Amino acid sequence: MLADIREDEVAKVASEISAAGGQAKSRMVDITSASSIADMVEATSVQFDGVDVLVHAAGLDAPRADVWDLDDALWDTIIEVSLTSAWKCAKAVLPGMAAKKAGRIIFIGSIASWRASPTTAVAYNAAKAGINGLTIGLAKQLEPYGILVNAIAPGPTGTGEPMTAAEIDADRKLFPIPIAGAQPIADACLYLAGSSGAWISGTTLNVSGGRWHG
Repeated sequence: MLADIREDEVAKVASEISAAGGQAKSRMVDITSASSIADMVEATSVQFDGVDVLVHAAGLDAPRADVWDLDDALWDTIIEVSLTSAWKCAKAVLPGMAAKKAGRIIFIGSIASWRASPTTAVAYNAAKAGINGLTIGLAKQLEPYGILVNAIAPGPTGTGEPMTAAEIDADRKLFPIPIAGAQPIADACLYLAGSSGAWISGTTLNVSGGRWHG
């Protein structure tokens, strides 16, 4: 089940997966709304007999904002979309996973949880650091129920808000591993969701092409 607030775009991706021989459905979801999230989980449970894996990839793409210009409204929006919605989505799938004594929850965080930028809104750093904390907290409490919780911290993928020419040039000078798009992140999700992730819990996996070491 592919869910996004951009209903037409996510429906197109689902159609492409189905045309290639896969099984996919799409649904519009507003991840700031608990009722919209509940509807998404219910629809997924009906279509696919439950939710086995949740990948939460919703977020705002590192908005640029000097600290002096970061107003309360922008702070609230970034925290709601990039952090609070992760908790709401996880909470919505927990009863079904706990009943099955099995499940995987994967949050897409960012190396911004460890590494700052002079122009990135500090609320984004805070939200992504919160994803790391949410991951370890949930993992500890949910392991007895067979639910494994992990996060992935990507570097720049070239998606979302485009990097400026100066940013791309600086990246190429500093890092020998080129930006590879979203595929490495998808591969990491598959790794954590499959049998390869059966002994991994409470970890934030660095998938940044050397933009962060550790």
